[in-house]
Amino acid sequence: MASSARERIWRTAAIVMCAAVPASFYLLGDLTDAFPGVLTVRTEQEAPAAGPRAVSEDWERLEAQDLLPAPTSPAPEVDPADLERRMAAHAELPVVEGGLAFSVVDAGTGQILASRDPDTALVPASTLKLLTAAAVLREYSGDEVLRTRASVEDGVITLIGGGDMTLTEERLRTLATEAASLATEQGADEVTVALDDTFLVGGSNEAWGNNGPAGGWVTPTASLALDEGWLDEELYGPKSTTPARDAAERFAELLGEAGLTVTGKIAAAEAPQEAPTVEVTSAPLEEIVRHTLLISDNTTAELLAHLVAHARGEDTTPAGAAAAVEAEIRELAAEIGVPEDALETLEIHDGSGLSRQNRVPPALLSAVLAEVASGEVPTLEQILFDVPIAGLSGTLADRFDAAGTEDATGLVRGKTGYLGGAATLAGVTVLPDGRTVGYAIAVHGFDGVDAPAARAAVDAVAAEMVQED
Repeated sequence: MASSARERIWRTAAIVMCAAVPASFYLLGDLTDAFPGVLTVRTEQEAPAAGPRAVSEDWERLEAQDLLPAPTSPAPEVDPADLERRMAAHAELPVVEGGLAFSVVDAGTGQILASRDPDTALVPASTLKLLTAAAVLREYSGDEVLRTRASVEDGVITLIGGGDMTLTEERLRTLATEAASLATEQGADEVTVALDDTFLVGGSNEAWGNNGPAGGWVTPTASLALDEGWLDEELYGPKSTTPARDAAERFAELLGEAGLTVTGKIAAAEAPQEAPTVEVTSAPLEEIVRHTLLISDNTTAELLAHLVAHARGEDTTPAGAAAAVEAEIRELAAEIGVPEDALETLEIHDGSGLSRQNRVPPALLSAVLAEVASGEVPTLEQILFDVPIAGLSGTLADRFDAAGTEDATGLVRGKTGYLGGAATLAGVTVLPDGRTVGYAIAVHGFDGVDAPAARAAVDAVAAEMVQED
């Protein structure tokens, strides 16, 4: 794609994005020079002081448009049949062998522009996180924070989880220091510690199979955790199987460092209702959603699913969390007119996409993402900006570098997914004619050793959406 075409699409996308979310995404339009600002790349030069009138100033003047080159013709409208043909042609790749499904939906009209087996429910892998994000943003504004509290009464300090599995050592230390000060004010220098983790039931999800904590894929959901229960601070390193208990033990140690004498074992107990408390808070939920989609964090994805269940008043077990997300997505699908037959085989068994039992048709994912990009549902627009950008960020930073796919760099946004024979990508992009689309692509049925080739095939299919020829 020519550089001018790329600039046109970036500038158009920047203006549209900033119009939809003016405060948060002014930066994007500023950087791409869609409008002036402190970070505008093209600097304005101060004009010189006016000098004497030139003789030519009395001559007939030409209008500005007469001095500029004629504007290039707008790109012709993308032919849906041609787009579908080009995308479907990749089904003949050796690694694909016909195992290709996709759906591309116009965000402005809801029209399906291109598809292949769109209603076939397939393993979505981590693209399921997009549905979890949509579900949580339908139930919450995104401004909410998760609170971790400590109550202090009669020499007992109770650590109270409020769903924050992103607790840092610094925030837990702050909580311990403030709780120790409160205990000292009450005349207690020797205390016992209790843990109230009743906010969420949580735990491991049987549907994860071999993709659970033992393999380093995810921490069991809990009412609180220190650093997500990542024992070595690595995304796929060893995980705690008792994250709330581990956080409570570290909390007790920090109380000791704050000057208290901590005695006895940590007991499970509900916090007294009227006891004085101190608290620390997480980042806003919208930031946790952004983090989840950008790096494909399974632990926070499962937490978000549990928060959906909590908001809906349903069981906050792993099964209850999955059911809550599915119910939310079915309601959304009904609202945006997804055909019922596209939902018949929908199955959601977790919030992260680790379960091989999950089944999502590309038609549903693309329809939801088209709705996200339509500008008609402000509560979901955040997803548009949170997913990685091809060749630039998150899980797409090292993708779209093969011959024939480089033109998609910076233009295709999407959430990646891979799980035992399924390589997926779902997100939004802008066609050469300026139309914004939601899309979902799945290559399935390949051997695990062919995973790199399968991902490259997904990239090649996606790149067809931004090709001008």
